[in-house]
Amino acid sequence: MRGLSKTCRAATLKFLPMLLLLKQTSSFQQTGNLHSCNLGIHKQQSLTSSQRIKPLYNSLLKTIESQASTAADTWSIECTPFLEPDLAVQIEERFRDRADVVAYRVVGGRRLLPEDPSSDIAPGEARRSRFVIMHPDLGLDLGHAESEYCTVIRVENVNVAASNTFPNALASIGVHLDNVGDIVVEDSSTAYLVVDPNVAKPCLRLLSKELVGVGINLSVCEENEFMPSGEIQEMKLSRVLERQMERKKYEQGVVQFG
Repeated sequence: MRGLSKTCRAATLKFLPMLLLLKQTSSFQQTGNLHSCNLGIHKQQSLTSSQRIKPLYNSLLKTIESQASTAADTWSIECTPFLEPDLAVQIEERFRDRADVVAYRVVGGRRLLPEDPSSDIAPGEARRSRFVIMHPDLGLDLGHAESEYCTVIRVENVNVAASNTFPNALASIGVHLDNVGDIVVEDSSTAYLVVDPNVAKPCLRLLSKELVGVGINLSVCEENEFMPSGEIQEMKLSRVLERQMERKKYEQGVVQFG
């Protein structure tokens, strides 16, 4: 299964333009200023947030369905970026009755019951998830899909309060957030990150440099370990860092429109 990692990297680049558009649209909703993106989409000023986001979601869903067709025709395995719950639910519905492919929704890590009774996360569930799509006769089960396409990293001895947020820290070492699932903060010094296996190595090597703490230690969790309950960090970059990253993507020619 190691050879399949190239498919995930290609999928990330394929989805990056649409995910960037979704992120920009969310930013529009918060600021109310569409001129900041320099894309010239002035007509969207008169549209509601739902009207702006829906076409982008639909475009992303169509791309995922195209991946499914490829998986069915070529007997390959395709995987999506990590997605927020609203979009993941739509994808799950679309693939529920498909006979030509299976789409496993994977979240990474074995989950404990939430300690907070008011939590909006059901027992054993996660917030962010991704889909592993394949021909049903390939024989890959859900457990193997979880372990092959999700890696859980434990971060210990970190001063969570004094550190940069984990999304900002990850982005600073070049890890795109569509390669990141849930970030669960267990307590003031311990956190767990779900990431694409392709970015696990740079996280282990570089992430501690962007955090505050004495003797920060990062390690990969074993498959039989449970992720503890805790606070799930919002997957959001600071505006300054977001602008810097988007500018760098344009300069490198990674994101192309039209």
